[in-house]
Amino acid sequence: MSWKNIKLLYGDEMITDFIPADMNARVLEAEGIEPVFTDVQARFDEILKKPVDSKSLEELVKNRPRSRIMILVDDATRPNKHTKIVLPMLLEKLFEYETKKEDIRIMVASGSHSPPSDELLENKILGSEIYQAWKDNVIIHKQTENCKNLGTSSYGTPIEIDIDTLESGLVIAVSDSEYHYFAGVAGTVKSFFPGCAGKETIARNHPQMFDPVHGFKPECRLGNTKGNPVIQDMIEMAKMTKKLVPVFCIDAVMDGEDNIVLLNAGDINSLHELVLEQLKPLRIVKVDEPADLVLVSTGALSINLYQGGKGFHAGWNAVKEGGDVLLFAHCPLGVGSQNYQDTMEEIKDMELDEALKYAIDTKCSIENFKIGNQKVIDIIRILKRCTCHMLTEMDKDTLESIFRIKHVPHTGTIQESIRTWIENYRNEKNKDPLVYVLPDAGNFIDVKNR
Repeated sequence: MSWKNIKLLYGDEMITDFIPADMNARVLEAEGIEPVFTDVQARFDEILKKPVDSKSLEELVKNRPRSRIMILVDDATRPNKHTKIVLPMLLEKLFEYETKKEDIRIMVASGSHSPPSDELLENKILGSEIYQAWKDNVIIHKQTENCKNLGTSSYGTPIEIDIDTLESGLVIAVSDSEYHYFAGVAGTVKSFFPGCAGKETIARNHPQMFDPVHGFKPECRLGNTKGNPVIQDMIEMAKMTKKLVPVFCIDAVMDGEDNIVLLNAGDINSLHELVLEQLKPLRIVKVDEPADLVLVSTGALSINLYQGGKGFHAGWNAVKEGGDVLLFAHCPLGVGSQNYQDTMEEIKDMELDEALKYAIDTKCSIENFKIGNQKVIDIIRILKRCTCHMLTEMDKDTLESIFRIKHVPHTGTIQESIRTWIENYRNEKNKDPLVYVLPDAGNFIDVKNR
């Protein structure tokens, strides 16, 4: 049999030759943009000197009111490809600006996520060279410790933020912007909220996404920030924080080949607005009709089901009612959220409509929300549209009995397993299905008239 020249990542392994050549399959990729630079170092130097709505980084460093400089980086749930590129250049610049090493701290902005192990810090976040040289300067943010209350936002959210960050002479956020399934766009302001936020801030901000009919409010969706209370609250809190500490942001956008295609620097709120437009040609794919079957990979993001499961959301946007989504996500760390697992176990014997109402009423109010339960609402509404399948290393019984996701049998190599599954799928459906392949789960598939 001959095969289509289509590739998908399973963890770090590239899988090829798994879709028969005679299948009606189409790879969905955004149009992209014309590169505005070819030399990342030269672009980096340029944006530090001429940032957006901000003084130059050199001026901010040399005139900071206190000695400590706090660099914010993503935690291990993010790919951190940008971190390994930008952080070494940034540290070199700070030395060039005559900054002492003892005045620099690197904070892992972990929000509500579990603190990373030393192994993850070295290999997933910083890279070995930076880790070995800077591990004594690293701080891990913990949402229950060392936070100060700054008041309340207009959305009723108590503003709690890490004290060490707040009391620095300069905060430099190193972020990468992507579409986010309920905040609209991740990166920039999310480095602060939820990245450096207290537990109560996160617990009050996130429930603003929920809607008793739709699961999520229609405004809380991929790529949308207009009228989106979750991200607008974060934007407001970031503006309030900037009044108390100087902030500079370096923001990257990555392509599927781990290259930086956009790199900006300057005011953190201005960069958030700027990237909204810049992301559109990189992340929106328009199609005329939904697919019968969507194959999607979360690649390096599939560290656990909590993160890798975002691929189901990407597929959900592209699949027809009653269709199927197959996610490639190895998930070596299992579920990744005890709250997510506990609630799914509570509702495992309920019908989907009953489960949705129960989860929103008992797990997702301002008073009782715990991080992780937003995933419950998302997977329920996805399951109401389509059947979810998963190629993974996760336990089959856990996946199927608790999360209602069908486990793809391992019938040999990964390639052989997928070939067998697709052939069985086609035989069961007894038709020529329309298949979409999504190499990048961060893309929004915009189906005409949906």
